[in-house]
Amino acid sequence: MNFLEILKEVQSTKKSIKTTPHVALKHLGFAKRGWRVNEKVYKLLEDHDVMCEPTFEHVYIYGEIEISARPKASIKKSTEENEDSDPIPRLSLLKASDLTVEIDGAPNPNKLIFVNRDTTVEKAVTLMLYHDFSQLPILSGKTVEGMISWKSIGKAMSLGHPCETVNQCKEDVRVLELNVPLFDAVKTILEKEVVLVKKRDQSICGIVTITDIGEQFISMAEPFLVLEQIENHIRKILDKKFSEEELNAICNPDATRKPLEVLSDLNFGDYLKLIEGENNFKKLGLKVDRVMFLNQLDDVRQIRNDVMHFDPDIKNSELMIILRRTVKFLSNLLHP
Repeated sequence: MNFLEILKEVQSTKKSIKTTPHVALKHLGFAKRGWRVNEKVYKLLEDHDVMCEPTFEHVYIYGEIEISARPKASIKKSTEENEDSDPIPRLSLLKASDLTVEIDGAPNPNKLIFVNRDTTVEKAVTLMLYHDFSQLPILSGKTVEGMISWKSIGKAMSLGHPCETVNQCKEDVRVLELNVPLFDAVKTILEKEVVLVKKRDQSICGIVTITDIGEQFISMAEPFLVLEQIENHIRKILDKKFSEEELNAICNPDATRKPLEVLSDLNFGDYLKLIEGENNFKKLGLKVDRVMFLNQLDDVRQIRNDVMHFDPDIKNSELMIILRRTVKFLSNLLHP
């Protein structure tokens, strides 16, 4: 079923259906999420009197969301007041937090690998070497028996303990809920180095390590850092090309803002206003096509809006390619 069919089915039967954000994006014809796309999804949910849990924008794009009927006593609200919108990033945002979902109808290639208490250490070691893992969860159905790792194996052997099955050289492991706030989870993961993740039905669905946290925060920070580089390059290009009077005449003609005195007073839209005129563009001394240059900066302006709204998918999209390419382009203009 496509996303609309799922909504209609839940609306008519009142039975929950599990799906992924990717299914919704595919139905709407988008490749990634953003605040405008999120509004469209929540409008569809509202129109069909259903709800989404966890919230659409705070789950890995192939992570699991559950569409269910709204409680009868709830009051429908406008999109702007949507009660489903969750401003808090959750642990479910990390792809490693749920390795049990299917991706485009196929098994997850990064499926959860685990052993049971009677698995031999030799087999566990083989699995860790093959998958390049440092640890494996020990599970018995929904029950967590512990964790086996290079550290726990080494500790057991150094103490002279028998180490034939994983149960003989296991260590304790913390388990977190899938919807726990990401920043709360970070504290635990930094302390324990690794945690297991469970769904509401108590089944283990993922394993998150310090490496996963590092990758997530780098990906969250990169768009902001790249945009900062772009703005710094633009300011260098504009440096000493315009007077204060020109800045205000072009970017603040109605004096609706405080007087513009330095380039750092400008916003990104002001950069475009400042150089869109042919005469102003000539002052920059750039030997590039003016229209193409402005179009490139306008693309960056639009991407910047998504970044400032913490678009969770921009890190893996073609938009990051545009930002990186723009940084290199501007750098080449300044340092040919």
